[in-house]
Amino acid sequence: MRCSTRLMLVQSILATALACPALTAGEQGGPIDLSSFEEVGSILSPTVERESAAAMPLVPVVSGGEPLMTRLYVSGIVGASFATVATGGSSDFLGTTIRQAGSVNETIFTGGGAVGMAFERPSGLLRMEVEGRARGPMSGQSSLIAEGEGLPLDVTATNGWSTTTNFWRDYFLSDTLGMYAGGGFGAGGYRYSVSATDGAQLTGSNTVTTFAWQVGTGVVYQVSEKVTIDTGYRFFAMTPAPTSLSLAGVPGLPLLGLGDFSSAFSASELLVSVRIYEPFRNWR
Repeated sequence: MRCSTRLMLVQSILATALACPALTAGEQGGPIDLSSFEEVGSILSPTVERESAAAMPLVPVVSGGEPLMTRLYVSGIVGASFATVATGGSSDFLGTTIRQAGSVNETIFTGGGAVGMAFERPSGLLRMEVEGRARGPMSGQSSLIAEGEGLPLDVTATNGWSTTTNFWRDYFLSDTLGMYAGGGFGAGGYRYSVSATDGAQLTGSNTVTTFAWQVGTGVVYQVSEKVTIDTGYRFFAMTPAPTSLSLAGVPGLPLLGLGDFSSAFSASELLVSVRIYEPFRNWR
């Protein structure tokens, strides 16, 4: 009985389907145009692209697929400068050639700091930084020579400073130990003065500001992910700068200018630096 009921239901469905008129080609409609979906995509894609760009910043990668990191760092610098102030220059005064000769050599303290960015590279880092340092005072003697006779001069150089933009390349030999090399350029200066009292008084002073440069190398030790210590050697120098010398104290004569004479600062330096990466990370 149940089977006959099912059979009658199937026969009824087939009869209804055969009774419906067949659709013509015009009634079925033309082919579906998929280009409309591309138009919809073109409308939505700018918004999607902007949202994707904001949510997914670009990160440079190496060939292995690992991202290259860029980190801010600050460093403190202390050390010793084996410094030299070399004097020179000559001038014609009343038909006589006068020249300055000699140098001042002294070991002085230097200290300062730097702020920079470290760009991760294969086997190490490329660092770019701005460095500022101060240097201790120097004093000594040079000579002013005319017709074979020398006049001793007291020379002082104080308030030494420098500001340079440096580029360093770090190469790691292991997970904690490496070496670096590089250099920088910028500006530097000092307060330079010359004096002599030998019957007549001779004086000269100048606040020197001139071009400065340095090159160096050293050893790097990574204490932790955030702290690195390096010890290194640098040769630092400033280009020569002129200072006018004047003669006074001769009875019946006004102040006389003897001309411009030069001074130049240079130093071999041994430095210790402590770098701290991402120093403000915990402040965010």
